Amino acid sequence: MLLTHFGCSFAIGNGIPHFIPTLPYNVAPHIHLKSFPNRKKIFKKYNFNHKEPITCGKYLADNLNLRLKKIADNGASNEMIFRRLLEIDLQNSFVLIGFTTDNRREGLTTAKNNAHWHTWKICGPDYPAGYKDLAFNPWRKKFIPAILEECQIRTVIQIIYMQHYLKNNNIPYLMFNALSNGFDKPLTDECSDLLKQVDEKHYYNLKGNFNNCQHGWCIKEGLSVSELDQHPNILGHKKWGLKLLPMAKKILNR
Repeated sequence: MLLTHFGCSFAIGNGIPHFIPTLPYNVAPHIHLKSFPNRKKIFKKYNFNHKEPITCGKYLADNLNLRLKKIADNGASNEMIFRRLLEIDLQNSFVLIGFTTDNRREGLTTAKNNAHWHTWKICGPDYPAGYKDLAFNPWRKKFIPAILEECQIRTVIQIIYMQHYLKNNNIPYLMFNALSNGFDKPLTDECSDLLKQVDEKHYYNLKGNFNNCQHGWCIKEGLSVSELDQHPNILGHKKWGLKLLPMAKKILNR
C-alpha cells in the first residue's frame, strides 16, 4: 500500500538535520546536489552534514509500513493539490494532504509549445506586489476585492470537495494545515458555516491557530531550518509526523 503525500515544499522536504543559525534560505532545497556551489565550504562553515531528505509523510510511511509517493512541488498551491488529486490513481493508497497558504493560484502557461502549470500569488490592489504576486483589481475603484476572505472560502470549498471525492471512492485519507489558513478565525459567516461541513475525523487540528500548523509549530519549537528559512528541518518533520501518527493509525485501523 502507498502513502501518497500531496503538498508544497513542506511535502518535498530537505536534509537539514537541525536548526542552523543564519543558514541562507536557498541552501536547504539544493545542498544535496553535488553541483551546488561551495557545497563543502557550507558544510564546514555551518558545521553540519546533509542527510537524506525526509518529510512527515516519510515518517508516517515508515511507521505504517507503507511505500511513499510524493505529489508535491516547491511553491505549489492548494489548486494544484485539488487538480492532481483527480488525476492520480489513488487505489491502494492512504492519502496525506498538507494544505499550503491560500493565496497561491495556478496559471496554465506555454513554453516551447508545451502547456505547463505555474503558481502565482493573488494580492490586493494596494499590496506592494513582488515576485509571483499579481494584484487583483478588476473593478477598479468601484469595488474593493476582499482577497483574504475569498481565498479562505475558496480553500474550505476545495477541502470539502476533496473529502467527498476521497470518501466516495473509499480512499483513506488524512489532512492537516502545513501552513496556516486562519481557520481558527473564519473571516466571514459563510466561511464559518462551510467549516462545519469539514469532517474533522480526517483533519488534524482543522481550527488550530498559526502555532498549531506545521509551519508555525516548527518555528515555535525551534525545528525549522534557520531563522532565514522557515521550512521544517529533519527533526521538525519527524516530530510533526509523530503528532499525526495516532490519527493515521486510527483511520487505517492499525
